[in-house]
Amino acid sequence: MKTFDEVINEAPPFNKGGRKQQRGFGSYTLCVKCNNDTGAWYGNAYVSWAYQGLRHAHYAKQVPEMLFNFQIFPSRVLKQVICMFFSLNSTSFQRAQPELKKLVLNRESRYLLDKKIKVYAYYTLSPQIRAMGVSARLNVIDGGPVYITSELSFLPWGYVMTFDCPPPDPRLVDITFFANYRFDDWKELSIRFPVLPVQSWIPGDYRSFERASQ
Repeated sequence: MKTFDEVINEAPPFNKGGRKQQRGFGSYTLCVKCNNDTGAWYGNAYVSWAYQGLRHAHYAKQVPEMLFNFQIFPSRVLKQVICMFFSLNSTSFQRAQPELKKLVLNRESRYLLDKKIKVYAYYTLSPQIRAMGVSARLNVIDGGPVYITSELSFLPWGYVMTFDCPPPDPRLVDITFFANYRFDDWKELSIRFPVLPVQSWIPGDYRSFERASQ
Protein backbone atom coordinates (compact mmCIF):
# COMPACT_ATOMS: atom_id res chain seq x y z
CA MET A 1 0.00 0.00 0.00
CA LYS A 2 1.10 3.55 -0.75
CA THR A 3 -0.35 6.98 -0.10
CA PHE A 4 -1.51 9.12 -3.01
CA ASP A 5 1.46 11.47 -2.56
CA GLU A 6 3.87 8.54 -2.62
CA VAL A 7 2.37 7.22 -5.83
CA ILE A 8 2.40 10.47 -7.83
CA ASN A 9 5.91 11.43 -6.72
CA GLU A 10 7.67 8.10 -7.18
CA ALA A 11 10.11 7.41 -9.99
CA PRO A 12 10.33 4.21 -12.03
CA PRO A 13 10.20 1.32 -11.37
CA PHE A 14 6.76 2.11 -9.98
CA ASN A 15 6.02 -1.27 -8.40
CA LYS A 16 8.77 -1.12 -5.79
CA GLY A 17 8.36 -0.34 -2.10
CA GLY A 18 5.18 0.26 -0.20
CA ARG A 19 3.78 -1.36 2.95
CA LYS A 20 2.62 -4.94 2.79
CA GLN A 21 -0.87 -5.77 4.01
CA GLN A 22 -1.64 -9.43 4.57
CA ARG A 23 -5.42 -8.98 4.25
CA GLY A 24 -5.29 -8.05 0.57
CA PHE A 25 -7.10 -4.80 -0.10
CA GLY A 26 -8.48 -5.11 3.42
CA SER A 27 -11.80 -3.36 2.87
CA TYR A 28 -15.43 -4.33 3.36
CA THR A 29 -17.06 -2.92 0.25
CA LEU A 30 -20.30 -4.91 -0.11
CA CYS A 31 -23.06 -5.69 2.36
CA VAL A 32 -23.21 -9.28 3.61
CA LYS A 33 -26.17 -10.28 1.41
CA CYS A 34 -24.75 -8.76 -1.79
CA ASN A 35 -21.34 -10.26 -1.09
CA ASN A 36 -22.76 -13.73 -0.40
CA ASP A 37 -25.21 -13.71 -3.32
CA THR A 38 -22.86 -12.44 -6.00
CA GLY A 39 -19.99 -14.56 -4.70
CA ALA A 40 -22.12 -17.71 -4.89
CA TRP A 41 -23.52 -16.84 -8.32
CA TYR A 42 -20.43 -15.54 -10.10
CA GLY A 43 -17.31 -16.29 -8.04
CA ASN A 44 -16.45 -19.78 -9.30
CA ALA A 45 -17.05 -18.81 -12.93
CA TYR A 46 -14.69 -15.87 -12.56
CA VAL A 47 -12.02 -18.04 -10.92
CA SER A 48 -12.19 -20.41 -13.90
CA TRP A 49 -11.82 -17.45 -16.29
CA ALA A 50 -8.81 -16.19 -14.32
CA TYR A 51 -7.13 -19.62 -14.32
CA GLN A 52 -7.61 -19.93 -18.06
CA GLY A 53 -6.10 -16.48 -18.47
CA LEU A 54 -3.09 -17.47 -16.36
CA ARG A 55 -2.49 -20.57 -18.44
CA HIS A 56 -2.64 -18.54 -21.65
CA ALA A 57 -0.47 -15.79 -20.19
CA HIS A 58 2.36 -18.30 -19.95
CA TYR A 59 2.75 -17.89 -23.72
CA ALA A 60 2.42 -14.12 -23.72
CA LYS A 61 5.91 -13.00 -22.75
CA GLN A 62 7.08 -12.22 -26.27
CA VAL A 63 3.87 -11.44 -28.17
CA PRO A 64 1.69 -8.29 -28.34
CA GLU A 65 -1.62 -10.19 -28.39
CA MET A 66 -2.98 -13.72 -28.15
CA LEU A 67 -5.92 -15.60 -29.62
CA PHE A 68 -7.22 -18.41 -27.42
CA ASN A 69 -10.46 -20.29 -26.83
CA PHE A 70 -12.18 -19.82 -23.50
CA GLN A 71 -14.77 -22.15 -22.00
CA ILE A 72 -16.73 -19.88 -19.68
CA PHE A 73 -20.07 -18.64 -18.40
CA PRO A 74 -19.84 -15.19 -20.04
CA SER A 75 -22.69 -13.59 -18.08
CA ARG A 76 -21.28 -14.68 -14.74
CA VAL A 77 -17.79 -13.49 -15.61
CA LEU A 78 -18.94 -10.03 -16.65
CA LYS A 79 -21.21 -9.63 -13.63
CA GLN A 80 -18.33 -10.50 -11.30
CA VAL A 81 -16.19 -7.91 -13.07
CA ILE A 82 -18.93 -5.31 -12.54
CA CYS A 83 -19.10 -6.30 -8.85
CA MET A 84 -15.38 -5.60 -8.67
CA PHE A 85 -15.99 -2.11 -10.03
CA PHE A 86 -18.66 -1.57 -7.37
CA SER A 87 -16.09 -2.52 -4.73
CA LEU A 88 -13.47 -0.29 -6.33
CA ASN A 89 -15.64 2.83 -6.32
CA SER A 90 -17.47 4.67 -3.56
CA THR A 91 -21.10 4.14 -2.54
CA SER A 92 -22.09 7.03 -4.80
CA PHE A 93 -21.19 4.83 -7.78
CA GLN A 94 -24.04 2.39 -7.16
CA ARG A 95 -26.46 5.28 -6.71
CA ALA A 96 -25.31 6.74 -10.04
CA GLN A 97 -25.51 3.38 -11.86
CA PRO A 98 -28.87 1.76 -10.99
CA GLU A 99 -28.86 -0.32 -14.17
CA LEU A 100 -25.54 -1.95 -13.26
CA LYS A 101 -26.84 -2.60 -9.76
CA LYS A 102 -29.99 -4.23 -11.12
CA LEU A 103 -27.95 -6.33 -13.55
CA VAL A 104 -25.68 -7.92 -10.93
CA LEU A 105 -28.30 -8.38 -8.18
CA ASN A 106 -30.55 -10.44 -10.46
CA ARG A 107 -28.60 -13.38 -11.78
CA GLU A 108 -31.17 -13.95 -14.54
CA SER A 109 -30.97 -10.35 -15.77
CA ARG A 110 -29.53 -9.89 -19.26
CA TYR A 111 -28.30 -7.06 -21.47
CA LEU A 112 -26.69 -3.78 -20.61
CA LEU A 113 -29.27 -1.37 -21.95
CA ASP A 114 -27.27 1.79 -21.31
CA LYS A 115 -25.11 1.84 -24.45
CA LYS A 116 -22.95 4.58 -22.96
CA ILE A 117 -21.37 2.07 -20.56
CA LYS A 118 -18.81 -0.38 -21.90
CA VAL A 119 -16.48 -2.91 -20.27
CA TYR A 120 -13.13 -3.68 -21.91
CA ALA A 121 -10.48 -6.30 -21.07
CA TYR A 122 -6.80 -6.98 -21.71
CA TYR A 123 -4.07 -9.36 -20.60
CA THR A 124 -1.32 -8.13 -18.34
CA LEU A 125 1.75 -9.85 -16.92
CA SER A 126 2.76 -6.85 -14.81
CA PRO A 127 2.97 -7.29 -11.02
CA GLN A 128 1.74 -3.71 -10.63
CA ILE A 129 -1.88 -3.47 -9.47
CA ARG A 130 -3.94 -0.63 -10.87
CA ALA A 131 -7.15 0.13 -8.98
CA MET A 132 -8.66 3.42 -10.06
CA GLY A 133 -12.19 4.60 -9.40
CA VAL A 134 -14.08 6.76 -11.87
CA SER A 135 -11.74 9.45 -13.16
CA ALA A 136 -11.41 11.75 -16.16
CA ARG A 137 -8.46 12.19 -18.49
CA LEU A 138 -8.04 14.74 -21.26
CA ASN A 139 -5.33 15.83 -23.66
CA VAL A 140 -4.84 19.55 -23.12
CA ILE A 141 -2.23 19.79 -25.90
CA ASP A 142 -3.85 18.09 -28.87
CA GLY A 143 -7.48 18.12 -27.78
CA GLY A 144 -9.54 15.03 -28.40
CA PRO A 145 -12.12 13.20 -26.31
CA VAL A 146 -12.40 13.29 -22.55
CA TYR A 147 -11.98 9.76 -21.21
CA ILE A 148 -14.18 8.97 -18.21
CA THR A 149 -13.16 5.55 -16.96
CA SER A 150 -12.65 3.23 -14.03
CA GLU A 151 -9.88 0.64 -14.23
CA LEU A 152 -8.79 -2.48 -12.39
CA SER A 153 -5.69 -4.46 -13.29
CA PHE A 154 -4.69 -7.60 -11.41
CA LEU A 155 -2.68 -10.32 -13.16
CA PRO A 156 -3.65 -11.86 -15.56
CA TRP A 157 -6.53 -9.51 -16.46
CA GLY A 158 -7.10 -5.81 -16.67
CA TYR A 159 -10.52 -4.19 -17.07
CA VAL A 160 -11.62 -0.72 -18.10
CA MET A 161 -15.18 0.56 -17.72
CA THR A 162 -15.97 3.59 -19.87
CA PHE A 163 -18.79 6.09 -19.60
CA ASP A 164 -19.98 7.71 -22.85
CA CYS A 165 -16.50 7.82 -24.34
CA PRO A 166 -14.21 5.69 -26.51
CA PRO A 167 -11.72 3.35 -24.82
CA PRO A 168 -8.48 5.05 -23.72
CA ASP A 169 -6.54 2.62 -25.94
CA PRO A 170 -7.85 1.15 -29.22
CA ARG A 171 -6.26 -2.23 -28.43
CA LEU A 172 -8.68 -2.90 -25.55
CA VAL A 173 -11.31 -5.56 -26.29
CA ASP A 174 -14.99 -4.87 -25.62
CA ILE A 175 -16.53 -7.69 -23.53
CA THR A 176 -19.81 -5.88 -22.81
CA PHE A 177 -21.60 -8.44 -25.00
CA PHE A 178 -21.05 -11.04 -22.26
CA ALA A 179 -24.16 -9.52 -20.67
CA ASN A 180 -26.28 -10.79 -23.57
CA TYR A 181 -25.92 -14.40 -22.42
CA ARG A 182 -28.16 -16.15 -19.93
CA PHE A 183 -26.92 -17.12 -16.48
CA ASP A 184 -26.57 -20.82 -17.41
CA ASP A 185 -25.12 -20.26 -20.88
CA TRP A 186 -21.74 -22.04 -21.05
CA LYS A 187 -19.86 -21.02 -24.17
CA GLU A 188 -16.61 -21.56 -25.96
CA LEU A 189 -15.44 -18.18 -27.19
CA SER A 190 -12.43 -17.40 -29.34
CA ILE A 191 -11.17 -13.92 -28.46
CA ARG A 192 -7.93 -12.11 -29.27
CA PHE A 193 -6.76 -10.04 -26.30
CA PRO A 194 -3.81 -7.64 -26.28
CA VAL A 195 -0.99 -8.10 -23.79
CA LEU A 196 -0.45 -4.70 -22.18
CA PRO A 197 2.07 -3.58 -19.56
CA VAL A 198 0.93 -1.76 -16.43
CA GLN A 199 3.83 0.28 -15.09
CA SER A 200 2.17 3.31 -13.48
CA TRP A 201 -0.93 4.33 -11.53
CA ILE A 202 -2.23 6.43 -14.47
CA PRO A 203 -5.47 4.95 -15.89
CA GLY A 204 -5.26 4.03 -19.56
CA ASP A 205 -1.44 4.16 -19.53
CA TYR A 206 0.06 1.09 -21.20
CA ARG A 207 3.55 2.34 -21.94
CA SER A 208 6.42 -0.08 -21.65
CA PHE A 209 8.80 0.21 -18.72
CA GLU A 210 11.33 1.93 -20.97
CA ARG A 211 8.84 4.53 -22.20
CA ALA A 212 7.31 5.10 -18.75
CA SER A 213 10.81 5.74 -17.39
CA GLN A 214 11.53 8.54 -19.86
